Amino acid sequence: MAEQLLGPALNTASPDIYTRGWLAQTWHMVLWNLFQLRRRGMSKVLAGLFFGGYTLLLLLTIISHLLLGDGHVQQVGSDPIVALVFPGSLQFALGYLGLLSPIFLCIVAGALVGGDYAYGMHRQMLTRGLSRGQVFTAQVVTLALIALLLVGFMMILSTLLGFLVGPLFGLRPTLLSPTGWLGFVLTWLTQSLRYFIYMLIAVLAATIGHSVLAGIGFSVGYVFIEFLATNILFTLVGGLSAPMGRAIVSFVNNLPGTVSNSLNGYTTAMLAGQPIATLDQLPLQLILTIAYCIILILLSYLIYQHSDIFD
Repeated sequence: MAEQLLGPALNTASPDIYTRGWLAQTWHMVLWNLFQLRRRGMSKVLAGLFFGGYTLLLLLTIISHLLLGDGHVQQVGSDPIVALVFPGSLQFALGYLGLLSPIFLCIVAGALVGGDYAYGMHRQMLTRGLSRGQVFTAQVVTLALIALLLVGFMMILSTLLGFLVGPLFGLRPTLLSPTGWLGFVLTWLTQSLRYFIYMLIAVLAATIGHSVLAGIGFSVGYVFIEFLATNILFTLVGGLSAPMGRAIVSFVNNLPGTVSNSLNGYTTAMLAGQPIATLDQLPLQLILTIAYCIILILLSYLIYQHSDIFD
């Protein structure tokens, strides 16, 4: 089955893949990873659930607006259609991304890396002349591209919908200032970086466990634990001693997903045209976010480099 899946991408009758250089071969593997993810039924199911859920929320919002009565009267603070008019449509999409993307992208990452072990792909790729560095780099680049493409597509889609829905219901979209558009681009990068960190956790787990289940189970479990920590532990701080409370708050604020999400606070403030209160914590938060990425990548690669792919 693995050889059959591998066939469309690695043509052993052609030596091109082995003679065009390290970067070209690695990029070829990136394209192959994207190809196999697109072919998998799991990817189609996840895409259907993700975009189907987004479409359903849009329809429910429009229906709620129509049930309020006159669709040509903007009821500030009460009319849900305002959330679908740009830039509200963008915030709506970002909220939806934040809700489902960590889980769905962890599943994709765990399936990609763990699936290569399950189908024996590593043995085939490494015995056909590719290095472990190429295979691992291709996987990481593939996941980074998926995060960037998903967030970028949703932001562009929500922007277009926001400019279409507004006039349709008699509302005028609000144009962003130059600073707002800069915030738009930076939000795309920071949101993608946040989801990429979750995907790297799935890569590490799948590399250690050599399975899809390990990659998906551990990373999705971490997402839920982090969610509970940020929403439940904070409510318990009031009943603890001051040192213990400060320790819990510091620990939660420095978790990978939390610290990377803090970067979104700055970019979304720029996007909304709101003043940024302080930038004192920005250098530390940026350093921690990049450090998490580097540590997760290095750990995964070291484990992969010294693992037995023939076990």
